[in-house]
Amino acid sequence: MNPQTYKVIGFILKICQNKNSLFFWFIVRFLSAILPLVTIYQFSGVVKLLEQKAPLESVILAVFCIFLVRVIDNFTRLRSLTKLEYEISIVSFDIHNFFLSDLKTSTKSDRHEIVQAIRNFADASSTTLNLIKQPGVDSFVSILFIPVILLFLDFPAFILNIAYITVYYATDYYTTQRYAHLRNILNTRTEAYFAKLQDSSDFDLEQKSWSRHFRRLVNWGFTEWNLLQNTAVIFYSLILFLQISEVVNGNKQISGLVLVMGYVTQTQVYLNSFSTIKDSLTDMLVGLDRLAQNPIVSTVDLDDLI
Repeated sequence: MNPQTYKVIGFILKICQNKNSLFFWFIVRFLSAILPLVTIYQFSGVVKLLEQKAPLESVILAVFCIFLVRVIDNFTRLRSLTKLEYEISIVSFDIHNFFLSDLKTSTKSDRHEIVQAIRNFADASSTTLNLIKQPGVDSFVSILFIPVILLFLDFPAFILNIAYITVYYATDYYTTQRYAHLRNILNTRTEAYFAKLQDSSDFDLEQKSWSRHFRRLVNWGFTEWNLLQNTAVIFYSLILFLQISEVVNGNKQISGLVLVMGYVTQTQVYLNSFSTIKDSLTDMLVGLDRLAQNPIVSTVDLDDLI
């Protein structure tokens, strides 16, 4: 993320009235996100016990440990998710209160456009925070810990995994710049459309303009995700081929392949989540940028903020 994005998140936290509760449940969510990584290791252990024809009692105990971790995972994850869902809904009201507390406009049309701009930013903020709570926290934990785990498990897989993350991120960074440009144009059309919708029945031109720009955004979304998914397929296949060759040559057991590919698969899933969150963060940045540049909204100074 670029520095502007961090400042936008900081701005949201600044106006949030329930910071302590929000932080507490995000910490619980972070801890719960570690448990699925433990489960992958446990599952590989069960496969290894079966390969070694271990006693049934040992297999049953290993499966019970997986059951126990999964139960703890479900409780902490669901509890933190439901609490965060409530806290995030309150953040939307905090945004409304911050911007609308001293809003003064000369015409109804101006007010309609400003209110829609505030709604765009509040909705984008709510969507982003909800994506961060899930799967964002899971993604952060996985990208943080999986390379470290692979470093100790399989060094070649670690190198390919780091290369995969680097190439994926570079591609995502480029595609997000174009997404931000298209999103800014679409937000402009959205504000104009809803302002006209509330004051007149003659809104055909605004509707056609919005549809045209939305189609451009959707088409770019296809291009963006096609590039990202093909990057994932290439590196996944390379790592899988490497693991299969190790098993065929007798240097690794099936359980080792299951363990490494389990973590590699998690990397792909959560990098995809990061891309979704990055687009949503871009929506927040574009929305706040438009508010800060509007002379009617006096509560935000673009230079001071970003």
